[in-house]
Parts: sequence; C-alpha cells; structure tokens
Amino acid sequence: MRLDQEPKKKNRITNTVILALALCAVCYCIFYLAESREANRNQDDYRVVISDSIVKEPVGEMEDPYEKSFLPIRVLAGGEEQGRELGLYITGGICYAFLPAYAQMAEVSYVFDETVYEIRLSGREVFSGQVVPELQAETEYELEITEKEQGSLCYTMVFLQSQNLPAVFIDTQSGSMDYVDAYKGNEESGQFCCITADGKTDSEGAMERIRGRGNTSWDGVGAKNQYSVRLRENTDILQMGSAQNWVIQANRLDVSMMRNKLAYDLARDLAMPYAVDSEFADMYFNGNYMGTYLICEKVEAAPNRVDIPAGYLLEANFREDDPERTLKTEFGSFLINSPAEVTQEQYEAIKTYLDKTTGHIMNAAASDAYTEYIDVNSFAKLFLMNELSNDPDANLLSAFFFKEDMSEESRLTAGPAWDFDLAFGNEERGANPLVSSFGESWYARLYQSGRFRAEVSAVLGDFAQMHGRRYQEEYFEDMKRYLGQSYRMNEIRWEEKQGYIASFYPEFEETIGYLRDYYTTRFENLADVFMGSEKRHKVDFIKDGQTTHIFVEDGAVIPASVLESMGYYWQEETFRLSDGQKIDPERYRIYGDVSIRCSAGADQEAGVFDRQEAGGVREEDRVREKGDLTMQWISFMMLMVPGLLSVWISGKTKLNRENAFAILTQYCLNSFLVLVLAYGIFYLLYGSAVLSFSDQYSEAYDYSIYNINVAFKYLLLAGALAVMVGIVERIVIKAFGKRKLTKEQIGI
Repeated sequence: MRLDQEPKKKNRITNTVILALALCAVCYCIFYLAESREANRNQDDYRVVISDSIVKEPVGEMEDPYEKSFLPIRVLAGGEEQGRELGLYITGGICYAFLPAYAQMAEVSYVFDETVYEIRLSGREVFSGQVVPELQAETEYELEITEKEQGSLCYTMVFLQSQNLPAVFIDTQSGSMDYVDAYKGNEESGQFCCITADGKTDSEGAMERIRGRGNTSWDGVGAKNQYSVRLRENTDILQMGSAQNWVIQANRLDVSMMRNKLAYDLARDLAMPYAVDSEFADMYFNGNYMGTYLICEKVEAAPNRVDIPAGYLLEANFREDDPERTLKTEFGSFLINSPAEVTQEQYEAIKTYLDKTTGHIMNAAASDAYTEYIDVNSFAKLFLMNELSNDPDANLLSAFFFKEDMSEESRLTAGPAWDFDLAFGNEERGANPLVSSFGESWYARLYQSGRFRAEVSAVLGDFAQMHGRRYQEEYFEDMKRYLGQSYRMNEIRWEEKQGYIASFYPEFEETIGYLRDYYTTRFENLADVFMGSEKRHKVDFIKDGQTTHIFVEDGAVIPASVLESMGYYWQEETFRLSDGQKIDPERYRIYGDVSIRCSAGADQEAGVFDRQEAGGVREEDRVREKGDLTMQWISFMMLMVPGLLSVWISGKTKLNRENAFAILTQYCLNSFLVLVLAYGIFYLLYGSAVLSFSDQYSEAYDYSIYNINVAFKYLLLAGALAVMVGIVERIVIKAFGKRKLTKEQIGI
C-alpha cells in the first residue's frame, strides 16, 4: 500500500464511525417520538365504564353503524302528561337509556318506525308505542335491532335513571345542535322546558336563541359545550327569579362539576351583592341526553339581576381592547359591560372615577381615603372569595364591579362572583392549597390597609359562625349524594375525563374528597390569619411580573412543601429581599410582611430588581435580557466545536484546484453528521428528561421544544461557519506553505 493512502484509510474509518453514531442518534430520536405518540394514543383510548359486569362488545350480522351515537330508535319516558322521546345512546356495545328523575319505569315504551325496524328485548318482540312491563333500572337486557333491508345487531340494554335533579329539555328549530356547535356565534331558536324531579313543570316557553359561550371551555361539535339561552319572555327557572337570559354551564374542565356551584353558594352565604343563583339539572337537547349541567343566572345589569338602571357594570377582562368600552388602569383592564351604549360623557365620567379610585387604593397603606370610593364590605367579601377559591383567573377575567349611579356619593361595589371552574386546586398554579396564586390586582394594596384587614376579619368571622361548620362537615357529603346518580350518567355519556386533575383523581369519591380537603385547608389557613391567636405574615414571591403569596406564622420559616411546589413550577434558584439581600428561604425566619424576588440561573447583583429605568423599562428585565444574550453567545461558541471537529476530520486531504469541490462537499457532509450527532445527544440529555413530564405539564413541553429548536439553529449556524473557517484555513495554510517553500529554495 502506498504511504499517501494511509491517511485516506484513517479518514474513511473516522467518517464511518461518525456516520454510525449519527445514525444511532437519529434512530433514537425517531424511536422516542414514536414511543411518545403511542403513549398518547394509549391514553386517548382509555375509557371509563360503569362496571365490568355490563361491558360487552356488539355482535350481529352487520357492521355496527351506531358506535358512540344515538339510535334512530327512542324510548318514551314520563307518561302521557310529561312524556318525552329520549334517544338511546350506544357506546362500547351497550345501549343506554338515560331517564330523568321524574320518569316512571312502568310507563316506558319504545318509539320507532316499524316499517324499517324490528325490536326484540330479551327475546320478546316489542312494538312501537307499546309499554314494556316490568322494566327495571340498572338491569341488563338483550336488545336485538333488525333493520329489515340490512341485518341485525345485538346490544346489552341498560336503563339508568337520575335522582334528585330537575330535567331541562331544549328543542331547537332544526332538531339538531350541529349548527350551534359549529361556531360559537351561531344561534337557533326553539323551545325550553324544565321539569322538576317530582314531575311538575317548573318553567317552559319559546326560546329566542341558544348559542355557545366560553373560551377554553368551548370545543365545538361533539363536545360538552356551555351555552347562553335567551327566552322570548321573562321566565322564573327553578325559583331563581324571572329573567330572559340564562347561562348553561357544562363544567367539563372540572371533573367534580362542583366548583362553580361551590363558589356561587359561598358567595351567597358571604352575602355578596347580587350573588348568582344556580341549580344542577340533567340536560337534554332534542331528546338526546347531554349530561349534568349547571343552570345559572347571567351576570348582567337587569331587574332581578344587578339592578342598577342608572349606574354601570364593569368587568375585569384583559382580552378586550375596545377603545370605546375598555378602561386601562394600574390594576388591569376593565370592560364597561353596561350600559350597552356608552356615550362619550359617560365614558369620561366612569374613567375619571376609576382613576380616582385607583389612585387612592395605590395609597391605601398610608391613607383610608379609598373608603370614600369603594364599598369596603363588598371588596372584603370578594377578597375572601379569591382566597378561598384560589382561582388563577381572579381579578383578570370575569371579575365584576358596579356602581349604582353616576353620582359621587355612590361607591364602586365588588360583585357578583363568577366563573370558578379552574379554582380550588383545579389548575397547576393553584395545586398547593397553601400558595395563593391568583392575580391580586388592587388587593395587594388594600391588604396593606389596617382598615381593610379589619373588615375582612369581621366578614370571615360572621361567615365562620353562621356557615363554617356546614361547609366543613356537611356540604360536600350532601352534594355528593345529591349529584351521585346524575354524575354517573354524565360520566358514561362523555367517557373521557376532561378535568385538569382528572388523571390524579379519576373517581367521583376521590375528586370530591380532594375538593373538600382543599377547601378545608384554605379556610383553616385564612381563619388562622384573620382570627387566630398567633400572628401571621404575608409573604409575596415575585418573578417575571407574577406574584404568589402565602401566610406564615410569626418567627417560622417558609414551609418546605411551598418551596418544593414553587421550585418545580418556577425553577427558581436565587431568592432576594426587596433591599437586595440574598436569603436561603429554607432557613429565613419571617417576622413581618415581606416580598421575596425569585430569579433563575446565575446570581444577580444585589438590589438590582428594585431599580427603575427611564421610560418604564425595569432593570430586572434589562438584566435578564442581557443574561439571555450572554448565554446565547456562550452556547454558540460551545456549539462551534462540532463544526470545527468536522474540519479536523477533513484536514488530511490535500487542497488543490482539482479536488476543491470534493473537499467542500466533505466539509459539509462531516459537519452535518457531527451536528446530527450533537443534536441527538442534546435531545437525549435534555429533551427526553423534560418531555417525560409533558403529559402533565404542557408548558414544560412547549418550552423544551423551543429550546431544542433554538439549539438546532445554533448547531446549523456553527457548522456553516466552521466550514467557512476550514476553507479559509486551507487557503491561508496553502499560501503560507508556498511562501515558506520559496524562501527555502531561495536560501539554497
């Protein structure tokens, strides 16, 4: 073998090794992604069934066209007076008839087209309109359906009946909800009827419209959506007062379905102004059972609602940006919900009053002048609602405030309380019952006022004396019994658990127990703060403009469970007081109200978070941006290594005009292979570690993907520059090499 072939052989061996490693990295990435998709698919296939004893697969002579749908065959339930045709729901080979509480099993009959279908129930032929004797709920029957021109299908037939709850029937003009569910703005007219559990017609009438509502709770066609209903005339539904507009809450993001009801009941027992009335009901759309819903009053300025004909209603809503109806303050954005048409004069008057109110609340620690602008009692009650519920959307969305009239004597009043499906630990930010993670808005300033804290203490004391024991000892057990059978029917109808904490508490008993324990912990903590014998201090944790707070006993350290939960969510590493002093939160004892700044990563200069820059840019943000830029350059320089390594691998080949293109190609190929290898290692060490928790923490998943993509861009850029460095290096070496050779020749 020639001597000049030895480097080429080594070069080929090295390239082969690199190629093999790169292929391994790529295969790992493909395998990991495939495994993740399979795990998600398996999770999606999970289904909850009523019991193992009634799970059967459909059998018959033809393919089942009705899997997970309503049959064209119905049952008539309710007798002659309140009779309703109800759809039969098919899922998992079982045919369910979901009966309202008032239905009598002895009066149930099937309704179908006898020219198309034949039905046999447990071997006995059934005719349309014929009452089927001796039917019992919770009993399995064999249902055989024969479509005369197609064939037969067999199902297990089960009758389930609700208890305690009224039933609401909504029939749209089209006979379907498809149009309404296709787009949230679509609406239809129809008929409305509510029948109580004892079979009496509570309310009924023409429905002017039904349409979808909600943001995160809206999923469109095929989902358990929530709706707003406007009746043609004022109607008193379930003794909640006569009105036209009503809200039908699905509570599908709350696996217990109780959080909104709990909050509205708390607001009523706290005697909040115009607290919302609500009642559970079994909902039927066009005869098809749609699950357990909560019928609520709508928050609006109207008689029997927020009755303020000469005043205005404000809603905290950061999503709205209508310049003619939105007011911007130090404490967030407020939408003028009422009056419907706002004149320029009214807008200026509302803005002026809100600006004055905001200014005085900003100075609440030093002066009680704010009490001339707000109804302190109502604000104290809403503060307690925020603390008890720990709703992460509090004061940011769906928080209402009203003024009875436009005069200076009328004060801004807090209420009604609304929308709590994410509250009471149903979202990861508020999972720890000791940590208050809601947006405080002006309550951060009001809490600094002794006058306001005294009002909170008085309101909480009255509530504890009148209602405290009921909520801790009776409320949840009573609600569990009241909802139990309806919850069971709803669970079968919708199958997948859609609540945020469903994967942790999948059973009804468990989720009610979690809700009870969460509420009890929050209440006892508040009672210790405002009525306890031991002094408690408020500790604020601040990071990136977000604030959470806890209450700590005088002289105690911050509980370990609090630091653990906050550390997992925020990933903080450095804690400082407002004066810049760095502290160890595990050992720092609390002797007064204190604010602690949290930062992640490298240590920061003392006091830097409290300085302000001209133009409203915080020094905290400037330091963080500078640190991010520094880390990007460090990462870039480190990621140059794979590209330079490829240059070193290609360094044995001689550079001349004939093989210049081949060398450039080799540079690019080696750089690409090394970069893929580095990307695979990065994915292995960082990506998979974070993504393993992605089923519970979607934000961590999104952030890890972002980091991986950014790293890949840096790798590509570093590789490209490395190729350029290699080419320049060859040119320079060749030039200097020739010059040196010429000098030696001249020296000879």
